[in-house]
Formats: sequence, C-alpha cells, structure tokens
Amino acid sequence: MTSEMQKADLLGTRLVDGATEIVMVLMEELAKRYNVGFREEDITPLIEVIVFYMHLVDRVAFAHFGPAKREAFCDRLVVAVGRKLLLGLSEETVAEKVSGALLETYNRRQIEYTNYKIPTKGEALKGTLGWEFSKILFCLLDDERQNPATLV
Repeated sequence: MTSEMQKADLLGTRLVDGATEIVMVLMEELAKRYNVGFREEDITPLIEVIVFYMHLVDRVAFAHFGPAKREAFCDRLVVAVGRKLLLGLSEETVAEKVSGALLETYNRRQIEYTNYKIPTKGEALKGTLGWEFSKILFCLLDDERQNPATLV
C-alpha cells in the first residue's frame, strides 16, 4: 500500500510534467488561433498552472484524507513540486527566484481560490474557480490589445 507521502511525491512529479505540457499546448494554440502568447522567458504561466493543479489536488485530498492527513500530504506535495520544478534549473539564483515565486503564488492563490466553487452542470461559469483561473492566465498574455476578454 502506498503512503500519503509516497502519493504526494509521485503526484508532485507528474503534476509538474502535466502543467508543463499544458502550458506548451496553450502557447501553441494561442499563437496559432489568436496570434498572441505568453512571454517565452516568463515562467509565471507555468507556475500559475502548477498552483491551480495543486489547489485542485488539495480539494481532493481534503475530501479523501480528512484535515489532518491532508495537511501533511499537501506539505509534502509542495516539496515534491518544488523539487521537480527546480530540477531543470542550473543557476542557483534562478532556482531561488523560481522557488520563491512558486511558494508565494501558492500561498496567495490558496487563499484566493477558496472563495470560488467548482460549478455543477447547468450553473453559470462566471465567478467559479475555472473562470477566475482563466482570467489570471489571460492577464499574462503578451498582447498589445491588453484586453483578455477579446479572446473569449
């Protein structure tokens, strides 16, 4: 049987891989369909997607493990995600900057995302978790129009 800590380690690695793939697909599709994208040197979109995924995992962990085990699981998940994200970074200063950005974004979004619900079938999407996350990503676009709503 796999312990909660082993699950967090495994999930943290896979979460970063999945978020990286999603950001790459988003960049390709936005460029192809709308001629916009994220600034290539900016790691912020990847961090935002990772943190969004971590929040979703946190909601599931709370329901599955309960409050006490969920806290230990999520603490370990943060470490696993950070470790995997930093593997590809060679410069120590860049690693520190990315690590700090990940933790700061995670803490800020955890507080923010608790205000939003996941919609049920037939409910309006405005003001839900996915809607608000999309707004965050749209604001990161490198687009001189400066109006993310023009893509929706």
